[in-house]
Amino acid sequence: MPQFTTISPTSVPGKKEYAWRKFLQGGYAAIGWLSETNLSGKSLDEIEKLLETEYPDQPAEVSLAKRAFERFLSLQIGDYVAVPNVRFGLFGVGVVKSEYQFKEFMHDIGSENRPSGYSHYREVDWVVRDYHERSDILLQGEKEWMPYGTIGKVQPQLPAYIARLVGLATEPASQQPQNRAPLRPEFLEDLIRRIDVLRKDEAHKERDHESLVEDFFVSLGYAKQVDLKFRRGHIDLSISRDGLQLAVVEAKRTWDLDFENGKDHVKQAYQYAHENGVRYVIVTNGDDYILFDRLKGLSWESNLVGEWKLTALSQEDLEVIDRLRPGRLSRPDLGELFHNLSEAFGKNK
Repeated sequence: MPQFTTISPTSVPGKKEYAWRKFLQGGYAAIGWLSETNLSGKSLDEIEKLLETEYPDQPAEVSLAKRAFERFLSLQIGDYVAVPNVRFGLFGVGVVKSEYQFKEFMHDIGSENRPSGYSHYREVDWVVRDYHERSDILLQGEKEWMPYGTIGKVQPQLPAYIARLVGLATEPASQQPQNRAPLRPEFLEDLIRRIDVLRKDEAHKERDHESLVEDFFVSLGYAKQVDLKFRRGHIDLSISRDGLQLAVVEAKRTWDLDFENGKDHVKQAYQYAHENGVRYVIVTNGDDYILFDRLKGLSWESNLVGEWKLTALSQEDLEVIDRLRPGRLSRPDLGELFHNLSEAFGKNK
């Protein structure tokens, strides 16, 4: 039974499709780090020592890279890989056709810095070459692929949605994914219209984004100037309820925002949240939202609660949004907290 994972083609903001095309044209998938070192024949322990030399005093980077190499090198010929557009869709799906190979900076990641690029690669036969939206791929109740990180967890067998995409499984027509129009709930309808208008205004300011963010939280039940306060310290927006600070929000002007290219913004918000003991961190441009719970898991990736786009909402997105309402955000769910702790420590045994 073939294994399955996801591989991101670049970490450069706005260059995912460009870098995916390089994967497709070259017939390969590649990852970064140690770009001038051929790792052929090296053990994972040896790779870890090289990473520690390359990234001194950066244990988080070493851990991230080691995990990526472990997953990348564990792939077998015949396994399947997919290139995700975070959680919004898949650029393509392919079959691994070679063992590990090395060619210095062979993969163009779309960076203006030179030399740059990924050097560690596997030959891949891209059997699904066209972009597929999430709503075209998943059946009701199916869990999506891992949307973030260089390389996802290697699954021991193909998920049903990948088997369908590559023609290894079929369901009755009634069970096939259907194109679903984005949801526009009444309480967000006016805000979504304003987002559509603002996206066409090339001269808009960052304050326009902040206004969208403020109105979003007002629609959930928070009060302006009471629960929502701008420019508190180094953070754009602070959300409180009955004197308790619940969340910090970083509001950005860029429309190109997701977990991978928003890491600098996340880091800034996390620092403030840590200093002030705030549990929730939100990064947004007024349309795209990324929500983190600092008590969930032991890393940024595992802290992720959800990511959604107001102009392209699904029912699952509305369920995550609902937990931001004042009554839920200010009332700890002890069952959820204990589940998060047990899951985090269970994964690190």
